[in-house]
Amino acid sequence: MPSVSLMLLLACSACAPAGERAAPVAPAASPAAKPEALPAQTLPTDRGLPALPVASGSAHPGGRYEALPEPARQVLAQLKCNVEGTSNVQVLSIPAQGGQQDVMVTDSSGPRFRYWMRSFSGSGGTTGYLVQLQDCPATTAGMRAYIAQGAAPLQDVTASLLAQAELPDAAAMAAYQSKGAGDLFAFIGQLDKVPVLRWAAEADPEQPLAADARSFDHGNAVHAGFLRWNEDHFEVARTVPAALWPCDDSPLLPCKGDPFVIGR
Repeated sequence: MPSVSLMLLLACSACAPAGERAAPVAPAASPAAKPEALPAQTLPTDRGLPALPVASGSAHPGGRYEALPEPARQVLAQLKCNVEGTSNVQVLSIPAQGGQQDVMVTDSSGPRFRYWMRSFSGSGGTTGYLVQLQDCPATTAGMRAYIAQGAAPLQDVTASLLAQAELPDAAAMAAYQSKGAGDLFAFIGQLDKVPVLRWAAEADPEQPLAADARSFDHGNAVHAGFLRWNEDHFEVARTVPAALWPCDDSPLLPCKGDPFVIGR
């Protein structure tokens, strides 16, 4: 009997934490037409846009360490990210339309960053933001897109972009990964030059992928689309003109063998 009682006690003690660890149930989806204004928080189960690469995280060549720009501080504050007492962070200033300046900021260059953000100046007082948070708090998996009109609260437009994106589904990604491809990620290597990032996955260099509707660079990568800031809004595109995607024949930037860059 004592051993039976002990087993029952252990079983009950195991049940309670499991209940506490259960993931919260996402609320029923609201009508997709209107983006949701902040500061309402998203749940951890919300799906974001493809994330920065796990290995390199927020790393980007260029920029310098200095005080966090005040506009970036205000945006992060709206997202409940505590940046009080922040000293020098990595800041890259980028010329934008109309003589304005955009910024790309991160508190730590590399995979252990707390926040990464790129701003996009627009017409009519509109500003776009791409943001990825880790423990700042992390309210979603992946990257999120926001738009602000003047001093109005941020609007989260992530869900509408995901609906347009036509990313490879889980089965398609599993098939690529079975052939040696990595995870889908957001390639930000051009964001200091053009307001465009690319969603891609890299293949195993020793076993290039067979040619299909998404492979490029002679089977060395999988294309999942471009995300572009276009004057006052974000848009998803399957292709972009060559002027919006400079090449240098480095990985993911081939000058040949890329059918998704038009005019090269």
